[in-house]
Amino acid sequence: MIAIHPIHRRLAELQMKAERLGGWGKLPKSEQQEISYCLTVNAKLVYELDALKSLAFHAHEMGDLEWEQDLCRKIDELEVKMI
Repeated sequence: MIAIHPIHRRLAELQMKAERLGGWGKLPKSEQQEISYCLTVNAKLVYELDALKSLAFHAHEMGDLEWEQDLCRKIDELEVKMI
């Protein structure tokens, strides 16, 4: 299954609307601000998921199964929110 967070869906909607109107500058100011908000949330999601996966790999390399499983649970919880 491919995970798509609601933020990504909204970004896609705003992008398609902007294309129809002739660019992001043609969107109402509120939707331009929403794009900025969505991009910020997206960056935080990517950073958090990448950090957890990096730590999980490190835990695996160290042989710390308990820590690895805890990190994998956190990754799963975050990914469930992305559907």
